[in-house]
Amino acid sequence: MFKKIQKMKGQVLMIVMILHLILPLFTYTLATTFLYLAVPLEPLLATGVSALLNIPVLLWFYSYDQKNRGSSMTESLKPADSLISIWLLGAALCILGNSAVEVMGLTRISRTYQEAAKALYSPPFALQLLASGLIIPVAEELIFRGMIFASIRDKFSFVLSAVVSAGLFGLYHGNLPQGVYAFIIGLTAAWLYERTKALSAPIMLHISANILSLFITNTELSGLLFQREHAGVTAAVVVLSFVVTVICIIRIYWKNNLKEDIV
Repeated sequence: MFKKIQKMKGQVLMIVMILHLILPLFTYTLATTFLYLAVPLEPLLATGVSALLNIPVLLWFYSYDQKNRGSSMTESLKPADSLISIWLLGAALCILGNSAVEVMGLTRISRTYQEAAKALYSPPFALQLLASGLIIPVAEELIFRGMIFASIRDKFSFVLSAVVSAGLFGLYHGNLPQGVYAFIIGLTAAWLYERTKALSAPIMLHISANILSLFITNTELSGLLFQREHAGVTAAVVVLSFVVTVICIIRIYWKNNLKEDIV
């Protein structure tokens, strides 16, 4: 009898975890699709409005999960320590991720990416900043780190939880160039959440990376950084970004280690 009860508990926990993996992403995608097809709104605006509508619901579910873990949502959403390092890390990862995608030539061979890029970067810059730069990262971090990563991490190792959540984050973007870039950001965001225990940390990382990416794409920086005729400039910026990434990771790691020692 005891074994049967334990087995049932295990099955219930597995179902709960699966729901955490599927439902938030499903409702977010469903709302975006409805706004795009039925209203209809432009793709970026539809995604931004969907994110805005889903954030309160996602916050409620995240708060509920945090209470079950014995943690406070308020504590998790408070401004993270090492804020400057997190912002710089997001910016550096933006450069490294985009450079990796360009070196592999993924943007040139992916028609799906070209269609997505047109939808993302054709609206007014102010809308891009508001939607892609601020609102969408909050919703995505609530889904992929606050619910998916955290729920897997409750039962499994950090490495498995980070890889699965980052992999789903990459697949969600629907094309290889953005998928590779999102996977890199997702792994780092999961590590930040693990180290700081604050969801605000990966949110800030995501916002930083997205805003810099928007500025690069909408200005002449794109031609300067990712064209073969400027290979020397690109190499210097990539090396600098790598150094900044390493320094920021070390600073965040040791600062949070010190905080744990004090506590």
